[in-house]
Amino acid sequence: MGNKNLSTKYVVLKILREAKLPVSGEEAAKLAGISRVSVWKAIQSLQLSGYGISSTRAGYFLEKDLKDSLFPWEFGAEEELFFHFPETESTMTEAKKIAQENSFSKKMEIITADKQTKGQGHSSHKWTTTKGSLACTLITRSGIAVSYSHRATMAAQIAIIKTLTEMTGKKFYARWPNDIWSENGKVGGILDELSATGGKCNWLNIGIGINLTSCPKIPNTDCAVKSDAKFSRKEFLSAFLKEFKSAEEEVQQENSSLVCEWNNLCFDDEKKIRLESDKNIYTFKGINAFGFALLESKNQKRILIPGQDSFIK
Repeated sequence: MGNKNLSTKYVVLKILREAKLPVSGEEAAKLAGISRVSVWKAIQSLQLSGYGISSTRAGYFLEKDLKDSLFPWEFGAEEELFFHFPETESTMTEAKKIAQENSFSKKMEIITADKQTKGQGHSSHKWTTTKGSLACTLITRSGIAVSYSHRATMAAQIAIIKTLTEMTGKKFYARWPNDIWSENGKVGGILDELSATGGKCNWLNIGIGINLTSCPKIPNTDCAVKSDAKFSRKEFLSAFLKEFKSAEEEVQQENSSLVCEWNNLCFDDEKKIRLESDKNIYTFKGINAFGFALLESKNQKRILIPGQDSFIK
């Protein structure tokens, strides 16, 4: 079973998850292709992380699993891309530190957390991470032009909607500039932050919050599914990352496919909206190639840049 791309903790945990009876250290070492000492160290680390592994005369047995764990080793060969915090102020804060310290590191890294004490939302809004919800930030280093940076948010919205639809069978929608909604309310949001030189992004961080199986008690808020043990954050995140990598390829391409796909998923197309700044009523006409909102009223046409103003929803 030895694989240089898989960590000892991943391999040992996989053996225990597949075993119906206790597994001796010797047997686990043989199956994993490692030493008994390495097995023992992996067991110790997993136990400290909260996995209910008992040590008996017959061997090791996984009595209580962490089925919805987001620890890096849960992601197999991609473990080195992940950073996990049981509790932190915000995954965006952690991502910024990592991006600044490792500016020439991997093309993408993923920061996850079980609990955020100061979750960030759009503008000055806060984001509440309830139990069973996903809080993560992607550090991307694709070197895209700053003018195209909102296209990465669009790609993330599209990937989230596709993943949620595939996993739940329900309909979800994109709302400008950075939201994901069900037919009953807001399910998720995206927050971006970047560092740039010469008009190109050194790194672009994409913060994501999704109410998967629960949601805060806020008006017009919904969750993807009502509490369902089979719907895990790990499954969603793994599936989303595959979708995002595919959608991300369209970000730097000068074609209309990304924009068309976003507009087709939009909740507000041709609907009347009001802006927070002037309270005037406009018709939302979709977005342009940069992800800027196109608005029309009887007297004027407007192009709204993300962050410039907000809709009253």
